[in-house]
Amino acid sequence: MRTLSGKPQLLKEVNSSMIEQFVFEHGPLSKPDLTKLTGLSLPTINKLVDDLEKNSRLCSVGQSGKGAGRKATLYEINRDLGCFLACYYLDGSYQCRIADMQNKTLYEKSFPMDYSSLEQALNSTFNAIDTLIEHAPTEVKIIGIGLPGVIQPNGRLLGIPQIPVWEGFNLRKALINRYKIMTYIENNVNISAIGYYYSHLQEKLDNLVYLYVGNGIGSGIIINRHLYLGSGNFSGEIGFMANSENRNNSRQDYIANGGYMESRMGSLMDFSTGGLKKNRNSMRRKELISIISTIAVNHVAVLNPGLIVFAGKIFDKSLIEDIKQHMRHYLHTGIMPRITRDLNRNTGLEGLIQRCREYITTGVHLIQAGPQKADLN
Repeated sequence: MRTLSGKPQLLKEVNSSMIEQFVFEHGPLSKPDLTKLTGLSLPTINKLVDDLEKNSRLCSVGQSGKGAGRKATLYEINRDLGCFLACYYLDGSYQCRIADMQNKTLYEKSFPMDYSSLEQALNSTFNAIDTLIEHAPTEVKIIGIGLPGVIQPNGRLLGIPQIPVWEGFNLRKALINRYKIMTYIENNVNISAIGYYYSHLQEKLDNLVYLYVGNGIGSGIIINRHLYLGSGNFSGEIGFMANSENRNNSRQDYIANGGYMESRMGSLMDFSTGGLKKNRNSMRRKELISIISTIAVNHVAVLNPGLIVFAGKIFDKSLIEDIKQHMRHYLHTGIMPRITRDLNRNTGLEGLIQRCREYITTGVHLIQAGPQKADLN
């Protein structure tokens, strides 16, 4: 984090970025509105907004107020400043979208992914991005990718059994070398947690856990209203939850297979369809409930979230009720979080778009929870 002391230009950048973020999230806004939201003086707001408008980052869109009194000019993000591309991996395909600076969808399409080899998986990704770029009406500011597995700070992919040919591959480097465009890559469940928090949560809780079981397993964790990644972006990789009795596999196999819990869930789940395996019986269902409930209770014991969101095709009302009942055996009534499920297939894509928006509109980050992954280096 850069210090602000003695650096007025940096302070100006921070304040300008803050104004853009407020306008993006709540606009259109007037200068008096921004004074109330930011705590900055009106003269400071006047100067910063005028500079942002001069540089075409903000544009005026009419006036506020009714009646005969003096009206204030309203400002919003300039939609023609650029656009961003989002590609979210789900069930063997990329969900893709182009959105402008005001989050209006300009183009949307799904692309199948061939992961029979590293080259084919990469070509599938290039094909999706190339098509989006062809349909982009303005300059592409950022490419966002949501994938399963651990996305290391340097861009390497680890623990990605759904796309095993990419184990250890640096996708971000490959994309930047090809497109020379800012690139952001994040775990798809983390992205879904952001999408649910910003797009579907009515009451803005401080903490929640988004627990996905389908094409693999994982959790996205929101702490104090921010995505928590951990020191190595490994937070939420619940497939790697260990069992002291399971030491038969080599370390390399253990990581490549996504960990002990991922392997155990794989014996019950058909990861290609996101459902229970065929010929399942009541004992298999009970085992699945026991495992998921244990994972959820452990999240409560460590994080004590106000809400746990279950996502995946298997989570019908009956399964959710059975999981809640099982969790109550371990948790006091006052500790039990709210439980719900997410049925929206676009949650991950919405979260990826939200994350890309943040990187486009916020040029300076005062506090950085982990290493930046939207990068050109």
